[in-house]
Amino acid sequence: MNRVRASCRAVVARAAILAVAVAGAPAAASAQATEWNGYTLEDLEGIYLRTEADATCEAVGVSAATVQSEAEATLFEAVTLLTEQEMLEAAGHPELRITLQCSEGEDGAASGALAYSVSVRVQQAAQMIRDPQITLAEAVTWWSTAVGSVDASDAEEALKSAINAKLTEFAEAFAAANADEGGPG
Repeated sequence: MNRVRASCRAVVARAAILAVAVAGAPAAASAQATEWNGYTLEDLEGIYLRTEADATCEAVGVSAATVQSEAEATLFEAVTLLTEQEMLEAAGHPELRITLQCSEGEDGAASGALAYSVSVRVQQAAQMIRDPQITLAEAVTWWSTAVGSVDASDAEEALKSAINAKLTEFAEAFAAANADEGGPG
């Protein structure tokens, strides 16, 4: 009987983790990366890359430093990567921020369940059109998010796969926004 209760608790914990992950995600959790907002990526000099990971993600083997270096290698040919100083001197202060969040089941790693969220977003300084005196130091102009739940032993692979998918999505959106539409003529 105790085994059945423990098993039920584990199932409830996994369901709760997934519910929290999905409930906390934006309505269109997959992406805000659409053609209509791709113009926000046009004519950027490049982009500054910043990566953040919480302690739980780091504990399962996905560190911010590792993700940062792998993302730099992935994006190297797709977009000019700016230093922080170059970003601060560029129009709009364009930054690509990768944020990783993980949450374990109620019994910690022993439960085996891990919920995660991978957010890749472009932030830029923005100015209101109807009142140019109003500016925002950071406004999200493009984003894409993945949420999921996996067994803790598979977390590192699942997170890396989600990160790569979102970086590929960004690189494709950046290339499409900056493609030369004019032909010979």
